[in-house]
Amino acid sequence: MRQGASPWMALLWIALIYPILEEFVFRGGIQHALRQKTLFSTSTAGLSLANVATSVLFAAMHLINQPPLWAASVFFPSLIFGWAKDRFGNIQACTVLHIVYNAGFVWFFSG
Repeated sequence: MRQGASPWMALLWIALIYPILEEFVFRGGIQHALRQKTLFSTSTAGLSLANVATSVLFAAMHLINQPPLWAASVFFPSLIFGWAKDRFGNIQACTVLHIVYNAGFVWFFSG
């Protein structure tokens, strides 16, 4: 997101475009591919190893633009998004969850 962007444009990116792109790449691509591997298809407490590995990568990728503690804080929401992918077998549910999460986050912290 470039500096000086309008608040509405920032909201559009943060609450809609980023979640759609991230879910397509992380849950639709990476998690789905890992889940096809025997090792990563195992689950404990409803969380697949593919989900956990994808969530670690998701949090690590947030280090590009965020401080370490902030980036690490996306790990747990990512587990929920990944659980929805495993539970429903598609990225629609996790994408909706991600959009609602990001929109709520923006709303809560925007003052």
